[in-house]
Amino acid sequence: MYGSVMILERKAGRHSIFLEAKDVGKDLLVTIYGGDEHHLGGVSVAFETRSHYRDASTVSVSTLTFPGHKDYIVANSASEQICKALQKSVVVTTGIHYNNATKSDLDNILKAVDWLVKELIEHYQKAE
Repeated sequence: MYGSVMILERKAGRHSIFLEAKDVGKDLLVTIYGGDEHHLGGVSVAFETRSHYRDASTVSVSTLTFPGHKDYIVANSASEQICKALQKSVVVTTGIHYNNATKSDLDNILKAVDWLVKELIEHYQKAE
């Protein structure tokens, strides 16, 4: 799919969380953002690699975070899940910020992101 872009949205408490995915050749670029202030807080790269110890593939994940942000947690998990399920190299950027976030807000965000990632994976698996 040359140049196709998918945009998904899921409500997470008082805000929406968005997932945008774009095919870059055989690879996938995913942006997850939302809340009071959209930004770049974390970036993860996931790719399949051959195991050095057995005849199998593993997923390697490298993650960067901007100072003071916890978005890398979401980026790391999402990139690994997508790479494993779709066997594609993937870059995930995340930036979700809720002013005065509560524990309930954080739970809602994680549930919304999980739903978005599953929807993305299901879409690509159906297209194969």
